[in-house]
Parts: sequence; C-alpha cells; structure tokens
Amino acid sequence: MTALIVVFITLSLMGSALWIMPSKRERQKMSLRMLARKHNLTVQLTSIDLPDKWDKITEKESVCAYHKYREKPLKSFDTINVYPFEVWKHNEICKGWYANKPLELSDSSIAILEKSQKIFVALEISDAKVSLYWREQGDENTVDEASELIADLSLVRPT
Repeated sequence: MTALIVVFITLSLMGSALWIMPSKRERQKMSLRMLARKHNLTVQLTSIDLPDKWDKITEKESVCAYHKYREKPLKSFDTINVYPFEVWKHNEICKGWYANKPLELSDSSIAILEKSQKIFVALEISDAKVSLYWREQGDENTVDEASELIADLSLVRPT
C-alpha cells in the first residue's frame, strides 16, 4: 500500500512538471524570436487589424511583430501598409502584394515577398520604424529573410 501511494505521488508530481514545460512548437517559436533579436530586431506579440478587399477593417489577427526602429524618425513620411492580398485601392508592388502608396523594391525583396506570401501577414513602413507581422510558421531561414527584408525596407525614403 505504501509503495502504491509513493508511485501515485511521484506520477502526480511528474504530471505537474510536464504540464508546465513548453511544447516543442513553443520552444521553436522561442528560438525564432531569439534569432530575430540576434538580428537586432525587436520582437512583440501583438494583434493587427486587417482590411478586407474593400478596405474595411473586418479581421483582427494575433501575430508576432518584428520591428526595426530608425535612429532618427523621417520627416514628412506617410505610413506605407503592405498586404499579401488585394485591397481595391492599393497598388500591386509585386506578385500578390499590395501597398497603399507607391513603393520601390529591390529584386531580393521581391523574391522574399513572393516566396513568403502565406507566411507574412503584413508590413508597415512608418517614419520611426519598419514592422513585419507574421504567424511564426517558418524556420531560421525565414527569420534571416525577414531580417533582410526589413533592413531593405528601412532604406525607403519619402518620395
């Protein structure tokens, strides 16, 4: 009887310990976030309001945002929003990506965007920062490409 009680208590403690440990997916997300920080990106868990085809905010999605802040905010810069789906009054900047303002992209940025259309949720280029919103459904290469894309977009200046 004593042995049965000891086994029960041991299993109970092991169950509690396993319950609080992060899952494999959570550990993978944590490693992606640490890699982003090594690329000097700020990581934030947030939600974003996404427009529908008619530019009405209809959907709010919980995402992870990677931000790169500018050393000095730009003057006279209107925020540019980029989405991987069509919004009626936005211009197509590359295959499957639409922006609310004209935007010049490098060939490497276009390749990254076209490759990551199902992974990235939105991009925002403002006077103070460049933000990339995504669902963290990638690997280390995706974080490297996101960092490269953000660095390229941080060079965008007002037109």
